[in-house]
Amino acid sequence: MNMTLRGVLLALVMSIALTAQAVAGELTSSSPGQKALRGVANLTLGLFIEWPKTICYEAREQGPLLGIPAGFLAGFGLGLMRMGAGVYELVTFPIALPADYKPLLSPRYPFEPGRTVVSPALIARPREGDRS
Repeated sequence: MNMTLRGVLLALVMSIALTAQAVAGELTSSSPGQKALRGVANLTLGLFIEWPKTICYEAREQGPLLGIPAGFLAGFGLGLMRMGAGVYELVTFPIALPADYKPLLSPRYPFEPGRTVVSPALIARPREGDRS
């Protein structure tokens, strides 16, 4: 088997395993193991799923003339961001960062429906005493 086929098979097996766990309801709370699984899924599938998904969303909203080029660029950037989040989650899975092992991106996995946004857990909120 060549390396490309092995990579595709690994991604397929991970997708099936993660989907089965999601259906079983085991992904409702985050844990170090869930963070590691999110990291592997986002790293291996992030660009390949996020890119066409974003093109579809943009084409639906803006029409194909504007949506396809905008989705192409935005999807590539979001795919790279999802892969980077996957690397981060995989490397830091034993550490509870952010609090309670919350995901960095929403939706948690690239194959879940919805537009990808940065998780509210990461957006800094000003404190009440800090006013500029």
